[in-house]
Amino acid sequence: MPDFSKMSLSELIRPEGWECACGRRHVCALKYLDISRGAIERLPQMLRAMGKKRPFVVADENTWAAAGARVDGILAAAGIDHVNYVIPRTAADRIAPAEWETGSVIMRFDPACDMFLAVGSGVVNDICKVAAHACGRPTAVVGTAPSMDGYASDSSSMEMDHVKVSLYNHGPEGILLDTDILARAPRRMLGAGLGDIAAKYIAVCEWRIAHIVTGEYYCEDVAGLMRAALRRVMAAAGRVERRDPDAIQSIAE
Repeated sequence: MPDFSKMSLSELIRPEGWECACGRRHVCALKYLDISRGAIERLPQMLRAMGKKRPFVVADENTWAAAGARVDGILAAAGIDHVNYVIPRTAADRIAPAEWETGSVIMRFDPACDMFLAVGSGVVNDICKVAAHACGRPTAVVGTAPSMDGYASDSSSMEMDHVKVSLYNHGPEGILLDTDILARAPRRMLGAGLGDIAAKYIAVCEWRIAHIVTGEYYCEDVAGLMRAALRRVMAAAGRVERRDPDAIQSIAE
């Protein structure tokens, strides 16, 4: 059986997936993944890999400044028709993954667009996954901060009636994480991403306990993959404060 912990990301996400000793075939829905310095310049390649021609680009004021304007320029230079929408701040002076913001995105969605392209991290990505699911379109994301572990997740951490909930939809088909952009994120967001990954020490244990106590499905090979990722991230942790792109890449991966 394959050792997932020794595979590259490109090997792990091969379209046919992998048969596993746990009895399941592990398959990733990603059609394109690029985590590297300068990855944003390969945005047109991601759209071609997804077979999409007219993205609906969604950002907030901060992520537009961090990468949205550059995304707009790259698409325009490549002759790719697209529609931009920058989510405005609410009266509470924040962007939340909640009803108003999600409704705002859906109401401004151009049905001629064949995909959603989120430019941001947790909040914008989650809003786009929910909106795209409602509109029947796939999503992709250009990340702006290594602040959480949900870029590839098939669920969104949302707020409904001011209560935090998880909504299951579809994970993105494309992910671009330019480590030069990620490294310029606010320091608290760099720390948040490091903390989110460090929490997997507990999460893997909880998964194993749930298997023992309730019979929940458990795969030791997947758990081993997570432990290997943890070792890489913790080895690079001391360089995160210095915004080392290689350390940031370990977290992003």
